[in-house]
Amino acid sequence: MPKIDYSIFYKRKIESLELMKNIHYDLFISAYNDSHRVKEVFKCIQSNEKHWLVLPEYEYTQIEIPDHKNIIIFSEANNESELREYFNRLINDGFFNKQVCIDITGFMRQYIVFLIRYLAQLKIKKVDLLYSDPEMYIKSENTSFSDILLEVKQIIGCEGIHNPETNNDVLIIGAGYDSKRISDVAKNKANARKVLLFGFPSLQPDMFQQNILNAYKAEESSHTGEFDYLDSNNSILAPANDPFITAQLISEYIKKENKISSLTNIYLCPLSTKAQTLGFALYYIYEGIYEPMSVIFPFCRRYTRETTRGYAKSWIYTVEL
Repeated sequence: MPKIDYSIFYKRKIESLELMKNIHYDLFISAYNDSHRVKEVFKCIQSNEKHWLVLPEYEYTQIEIPDHKNIIIFSEANNESELREYFNRLINDGFFNKQVCIDITGFMRQYIVFLIRYLAQLKIKKVDLLYSDPEMYIKSENTSFSDILLEVKQIIGCEGIHNPETNNDVLIIGAGYDSKRISDVAKNKANARKVLLFGFPSLQPDMFQQNILNAYKAEESSHTGEFDYLDSNNSILAPANDPFITAQLISEYIKKENKISSLTNIYLCPLSTKAQTLGFALYYIYEGIYEPMSVIFPFCRRYTRETTRGYAKSWIYTVEL
């Protein structure tokens, strides 16, 4: 694997929505949902052109869609190819020559991973990605994020090179609040050693404890008897709002494990914050594409339109691809 220094990437913190009004782009793209932090950022940030993307997994009806001149409605759920077609149109419209910011706060995690993978394939040199921290989750550790599982599968473009040897497979799960999905992925890779990546420091002081409670729930429903999910040797702690440190720590963990005994297949599953999901995606495109490594995800029928309350702050991550 190539050696990457993720510390060279630039990030900046925006402390308030009022300060967001001082930021300007040529094009701002956001995925629409009911979150205050998504809608208010879209309203406050300055841009020559703004696009709302309406994703089918939120199941908005025509009457619920906002009145805006640039609405792009995706029609087929769990079909990343529509995102590809959308960005192909932007490329034809001079995307390379524009200052672009994409707010990933309202995107589902599988879309974020595919987006980064596809922008890298298009050889986009640099793009800003924005993520806004919430003040709290609606029902703390009992917040519902998704409903019916359809299948656990690889994200398009992140299939990796499969190694027929499977005796030392590892699955790294970004452990968010959705304990059912953690359990689904763990069961899907039952023979792989499980490693949980937690957000620490968390977005808010009480969120780390809530995160751990959900990991225990996942353990109860998928524990095999020979593995302790919360063993300190099988967990990674990375800041919940820093994709670059997340990528760095995943990289260091895998290098350390490979020195002990070569890993056969590596599976990544980002189920934690959207910022950490970005970190998983960056690690994969920089170090995993030509390795026996895949990004997998539990695709669901529907996702909750609003899981949080309030707006705490925003982060802008400048990603060089």
